[in-house]
Amino acid sequence: MTRLQIPYRSVLLNPTDFDPDRFEDLVKGWCRDLASGPVVAEVFNEHVQYLLFIREGQMYWACVSGPEGFTGLSMRDFFTLLRKTQFPQVIAYSVDLLLFHALIAYLQTRPELKVSSTLVDLDEVLDRIESEKRSALVSASQPGNLVMLRYKDGAPVACWHGACEEGREEGRREEFLVKIYTMSVRSPFEVRIYTDLVVRHSEDARQIPSGWDGPVSALFLSQPPRLVVRLKNRPLKTYNFTGKQITIGRLPENDIVIDNLAVSRQHAVITATKAGYVLRDLGSKNGTFLGGAQVSEAPLKNGDVIVIGKYEIAFQVPAPEEGPAITLDQTVIVPGYRRGEEQARRVPAGPPRLYRRSDHEEFVIERERVVIGRGRDADVRLSGLLAPRVTIEIRHEGDDWVMQKTGGRRTVMVNGERLEEKVLDGEDLITVGADEFVFKR
Repeated sequence: MTRLQIPYRSVLLNPTDFDPDRFEDLVKGWCRDLASGPVVAEVFNEHVQYLLFIREGQMYWACVSGPEGFTGLSMRDFFTLLRKTQFPQVIAYSVDLLLFHALIAYLQTRPELKVSSTLVDLDEVLDRIESEKRSALVSASQPGNLVMLRYKDGAPVACWHGACEEGREEGRREEFLVKIYTMSVRSPFEVRIYTDLVVRHSEDARQIPSGWDGPVSALFLSQPPRLVVRLKNRPLKTYNFTGKQITIGRLPENDIVIDNLAVSRQHAVITATKAGYVLRDLGSKNGTFLGGAQVSEAPLKNGDVIVIGKYEIAFQVPAPEEGPAITLDQTVIVPGYRRGEEQARRVPAGPPRLYRRSDHEEFVIERERVVIGRGRDADVRLSGLLAPRVTIEIRHEGDDWVMQKTGGRRTVMVNGERLEEKVLDGEDLITVGADEFVFKR
């Protein structure tokens, strides 16, 4: 196997034999040390290469090499496969945020063009990107080497290969071409052009809870929560929480079906979030109760009992197992994690920000009211010719920042849920058409 030698800013950990316990401690430290910036950890042997991407307190994405390139992994699968890898070594790099995003786009998205450097006029290709004012990533690779050139609105903003120097403002295109033409004397480069720069995190990516002292892998290798339906203290059926949500109601399309007239057709839903599990009533006729009180929405913790009509639903989170992780089939989010305290502890003071994932832009919210939309008067313009005709306002109200849809018919999603208005929390994901914005506070 030929390792992909990724570009980097500095080496945080020189190649060393992989020790599971030490690796757990290192990952925990990189997640909590914001000063080191984004980190890429590599675990490899002569047959396989794993990459783990870490930023802003969480393990963001992981992948593994294969015959057809790299394949994305859930964090659970990443830690499961590490346990089975023989005689691996580990190395870690510090990268800047733009490079972090470019590497994931290179590994995760499909190129618009893939061709040998001997069959394409690179100057002509780059001229076209610049004349069309496109945002793109151009990569050139050969075994053991990777060179990348990042464009934003037709301007080359960064060039990376090997150990990358910072502060260089001019000549990025020339640097890219010289590097390719020099190294192509030995063998041709494969040139790829990416214009889809929207990247995704792993399905179970999450932050490490404040005060978590256990192994990092235990956050992903635990068994799923269980929901035990009971009537008059007699267990009727047990359900495993194996997806992003589980619905409760009288209709047969619900995940938990309770055929009783006291139960509404679509009564309640339990949703997995990065902060934990949340119970929400769906406007039921007779209400949803938790801890003896009627609730419209409430977080769940281990041991909670939900009451719907005469039925009880016990929410149980099994303790992490020490057995082989391959038998486990769901990530558990640790109960009792108070997300607000973690955010307050680790996020520096200052105005909130909006981070646009697709083109790696960050907007500082310095005014009491910010408008996101398609029009020229918008503070943050939605991207693309087919951007939806929708207007969103983010305004300051007391200690809160409130998002409200103020115009247009298109749906606005917050953390995967259709919402017209919401008090924003740190790391909330706002989706409008093809644009994704992360609210940071």
